[in-house]
Order: sequence, then structure tokens, then C-alpha cells
Amino acid sequence: MPHLTPEQKNDFKENGCLIIRNALAPEQIQAAQDTLWAGIEANRNDPETWVEAGPRSPASTNDPAIRATVHESPLFAMMEEMVGKDLLNPGSAGPAFVYPSKDKNWSLPARGHLDGYYTPTNGVAEGTVGYMTMNVTIYVEDIDAKGGCFTYWPGSHRVAHEYFKTHSLLSVQGGVSSDLYPEGKFPEGQQFVGKAGDAIFWHGQLFHSGSKNVNRNIRMALIGRFSRKDSNDIRFETNDDQWATWEGIN
Repeated sequence: MPHLTPEQKNDFKENGCLIIRNALAPEQIQAAQDTLWAGIEANRNDPETWVEAGPRSPASTNDPAIRATVHESPLFAMMEEMVGKDLLNPGSAGPAFVYPSKDKNWSLPARGHLDGYYTPTNGVAEGTVGYMTMNVTIYVEDIDAKGGCFTYWPGSHRVAHEYFKTHSLLSVQGGVSSDLYPEGKFPEGQQFVGKAGDAIFWHGQLFHSGSKNVNRNIRMALIGRFSRKDSNDIRFETNDDQWATWEGIN
């Protein structure tokens, strides 16, 4: 039985993203929280110690409770419904935390970026580019506006697709999206506000950004990036139809 409706698939096609509420069962949320708190350098029962704590990634992507959020929930099956059965590398999601800041001045990020591009600090090899087909951000804590929300630009995947029809994937320096928008002008981004267990799928060429957390809660998120098994063969090909290789959407 399908997990997604035709309307949801159309929303993903149009916006490059799709929010799924209550993607995780309560016991999956609890198990993930317990695993993550074991690695946080703060007192779980004292929010004052959460401010500017660490680390950014307090657990392994291979921890059973973390891996279960993707593979023992409907999320991976939903991705396969859109991309195609057995076409994605299995992968997992890894912690990406934003701790509360002492500085309470907040503004919405002015622009986004694309993942997979070299910067001096992100570990991507210079002169290469990653290729992500579909990604997911999963919240394992309630996250309100201004709480370090995953921020995204709906429809920006279509801008990227048009750009890459006539430009190399390597032409975007550091994944900075001002290279793609003619005047470097972005529309206003949207914050993904959600409860523990909510998730958002996002296309591999959707502009997105992190954001500052001025709230009480730690932005406890897991982010998974998934590529097709044949990504090395199709990485530098940009079809006229952006969805030509998506069996569940084309």
C-alpha cells in the first residue's frame, strides 16, 4: 500500500520539498533522544546548560536508534516511492544540532546553498561535487520558529535545474546560490517548524540553510542525504525533464 498520495508527490515536484508530520513512532523518538543525550555535553534536566553546548553531532549515524528513524519508519519507503524501488543507496541520517545561542538577535537567513560542494571546512574534496538525489531532515525535538529551523526555498530546485542545463555542476563555487540567481536576490526562505517526529524531504538541488537558535530547546535534527546507486553515471547529465529518472514522479 502506498505511503504517499498523488497530491503529495505533486507537491514535492512543484516545491522540491514535502513535509511529513508524525513520521516517527513515540518509541522511536524516545530511543533517538536517549541516544543523543548520552553524547551531549550538558545536563538533560538543566536547560541553562544547553546554551552553546556541544557537540554538533553527538551520536553516530550507524547507531541503531538513529538508523531506525529512517529504516524502521516509513521514511525510506516514501523516498523509494518517489525515486524508484531499489534505486537509492540505503544510507542513514546523522545528527546536526544547533544549540541555543547567548545572543538573542535573530534574522532569517538571506540566502541558501547547495550541498556537495567544496569549502575549506566541510570535508568535500576540492574540484569535486557530491550528488544527492533526495534528502531528509528529521526532528527529534519540538522546534519552534527562530529555534534553529532548517530553512529552505520552495521551488528553488527548478531554478537550479534550469541553470545546470547550460552550466557545469562544478561552476557553483562552494554551493553558494548567488551564482545561480542573476542578481543574487533570493525570495524569502521558509522555516521548517515542527514537532518531534516530523520530517521534511528535500530535493538534492533545493537551496537551503541552517539558522540561528534563540529559543530554549536544542535544535535536535537528523539529516540524511541519499544518492542513486547509478549517480556516478548520471551525475553530470541534466535532462530537459527534471524528473526523467524519478520512477514514482515522472
